[in-house]
Amino acid sequence: PHSAMAATELSSAALLGIVYYALCSSIMLVINKVTISLIPLPGLVFCIQFLTTFLAIVVGKASGLLKVDDLTMNKAKQFAPYVVAFVLSIYCNGKVLQYCNVETLITFRACSPLAVSILDWVFLGREFPALRSMLALIGVVIGAVGYVLCDSEFQMRGVSAYGWVSLYLVVIIFEMTYAKHMVSSVKFDSVIWGSVLYTNALAAGPMMMLGFGSGELSQVSEVSWSVGGLAMLVLCSVLGICMNWSGWNCRSQISAAAYTLLGVACKLISVLLNVLIWDKHASPLGIFWLIVCLLSSIFYRQAPMSSSK
Repeated sequence: PHSAMAATELSSAALLGIVYYALCSSIMLVINKVTISLIPLPGLVFCIQFLTTFLAIVVGKASGLLKVDDLTMNKAKQFAPYVVAFVLSIYCNGKVLQYCNVETLITFRACSPLAVSILDWVFLGREFPALRSMLALIGVVIGAVGYVLCDSEFQMRGVSAYGWVSLYLVVIIFEMTYAKHMVSSVKFDSVIWGSVLYTNALAAGPMMMLGFGSGELSQVSEVSWSVGGLAMLVLCSVLGICMNWSGWNCRSQISAAAYTLLGVACKLISVLLNVLIWDKHASPLGIFWLIVCLLSSIFYRQAPMSSSK
């Protein structure tokens, strides 16, 4: 029992990684929402983010500021399943933000830690979640269901309103689990920057094709390219570099389930920012259920590695 408790304790590096990721993630969701509202081309917006991060790493490596692994076919093949899930999750994320409110995205994502905690146990060598953690994760789901039942968009359009966000949920569960496998099994000289490089280098092309396939190319001329919109595009592209690094750094420090739950919990900051700057936010009852969902996450404790694996 003592060793199991010790295994769940977080190092100072992990705690710093969590804080940095929480800050970047919370801000990024709102910045993306504003950017896509001004430039309603999510495929193009995310493709520019990927290319910005990729070019920043290439320049950093060429100048000697960053130690980054070279691109190789073998590692690219290992990263391919993750990149497919990553691109799909980002694109679905953009579609959800285009058609739904931020709280809808957060609430559906709140259901993912329960599934990932089981996959952690089945595939990644973690122990089965303790009763307290299971109850916490179930509380998160109950809060999510409560929100959905009182969400006006659900009442107006029924299940069809949640097509994109339902697909997002399935993809994010696979992505979170497989990414932890990647960061644990693929050998890098620089595991964080290496993972960021491969993710963005391999994701830009598929994201561009998704955007073209959904008709974004024909919509470019219809977009009002304001100074504010372009400024937000630059801002979200630069912040994307921070988001990428903080995500892979944090992912390498904690379990897949803990990382997934953190991605949900830290979005409370996004909700507060969203209420301050956006018209289309949830009702007071919806916010109540969202807070129930997020408070439940506080009681979750990361499962230790299984001694039998």
